Amino acid sequence: MKRIVVNAVLLSAIALAGMASGHAADKPEDFAYGTSLSVEGSEPYYQIALPDKVYTQSVWPDLRDVRVFNGQGQNLPFAWLPSSTLAVAEKNISLRVYKMNRAASASGSPGEVSLRSGSGLEVTLRAEEGQTTQRAWLLETGGKTQNPPDINQIRLEWDRLSDNWQTSVDVLSSNDLKSWYSVAEAVPLMDLKSGSDRLLLNALDVEGAQKYWLILARDPRAVPKLNIVAAQAVVHMRPPAGDMLALSPRVQAISAAEAHYFWAQPQPLNAVRITPAVSNSVLPLEIEYRSSASDSWHPLAKQVAYAVRGYQPVPLALNGEVIQGIRLKGIHQQWGDDVPEVTGLREKRTLAFNAQGNPPFLLAWGNNAATPQALSHTLLLPPSMPDISALPLAYVGDAVTLGGEARLTATDPAQRASLLNKILLWGVLLLGVAGLVVLMLRVWREFKRQG
Repeated sequence: MKRIVVNAVLLSAIALAGMASGHAADKPEDFAYGTSLSVEGSEPYYQIALPDKVYTQSVWPDLRDVRVFNGQGQNLPFAWLPSSTLAVAEKNISLRVYKMNRAASASGSPGEVSLRSGSGLEVTLRAEEGQTTQRAWLLETGGKTQNPPDINQIRLEWDRLSDNWQTSVDVLSSNDLKSWYSVAEAVPLMDLKSGSDRLLLNALDVEGAQKYWLILARDPRAVPKLNIVAAQAVVHMRPPAGDMLALSPRVQAISAAEAHYFWAQPQPLNAVRITPAVSNSVLPLEIEYRSSASDSWHPLAKQVAYAVRGYQPVPLALNGEVIQGIRLKGIHQQWGDDVPEVTGLREKRTLAFNAQGNPPFLLAWGNNAATPQALSHTLLLPPSMPDISALPLAYVGDAVTLGGEARLTATDPAQRASLLNKILLWGVLLLGVAGLVVLMLRVWREFKRQG
């Protein structure tokens, strides 16, 4: 009897495993949500820029659970079109640095203030510009070119001091040392130590093709020993960038100097933008991230966030890192109830599909059990199609609910088969143990009767 039961269980396990190993074709109801697609004409290929809701409702960061169906419910071949975002190349140019000191105005006019270097270079400013200046440095683009480069950033180097310090500066520019134009105001500079780490803010984001740049420290608390010894101009060679989607997370304030930010689904972020909630404020931050809700926190960067009039900070680049949460901690700073604002930036995607069958077509997404099915665009599209950006457009229509939220946690057939096999294996083991127990009891009774 025992042998019959065990054999039956094993045969059942084999049969069920074989049934689960088959993979049926995807159907629209296998996905949580969808939207209708309308097309014009009867072209073999169309392209569609994904609606924003796909990025937040898709289960998988790589969008493997996105599909296109025709009017008969058939799964259509599709491919992701290549991204237009490329890395930003940099060109660094050394600048000459002149320390400037207050001097008597050459004209004697009370409406002017003069700054003079040790080598004799002199700059004359209007009284309202120069009167409150405590310290100043003149930066000059090297070379005799009549066309200075279009500079995007100036990076400063200074003699390192033993104490932590921070200050702010104004930046002016000129081509002739006579006419000066304001470029940025109250730009923060700092050099902070926290244990063995150093938080350095020495970059001035500027825009312009000017020969001279003047840095003015107006704060009377400016570090008296600060000595700028070198400077570099940074020129960004930027290719056309892809369109970015701004994703706002849910915020949880932990303390006056710590806050957590969460997205409903992990997102492959190209960058994250952090802005203090209070204008004209500067926040040195320790930034950490995690890739999933069950992941631990990992260090990302130590960076300064600031909200300064006329100054546009560059978002922190992440290069597609999968992030579910961000944790901010103030370094020697608190923000109280005014929690910094965090925005994730993710590149938008466009897919091309082969319009087989009859419309209406359907874009579907949201399936935890989905596997990657996108083709390479070089396989989907023939080599004779050189300009893939010229593919005709498909247009987004009404949103529909397909399989609903249950599909967001669905398991695929392989997972179900694996779970079933585990259950059946444990059942077989338990039956074997029960059989051994029965056998031992019989032996013990027989031994007792003979004794």
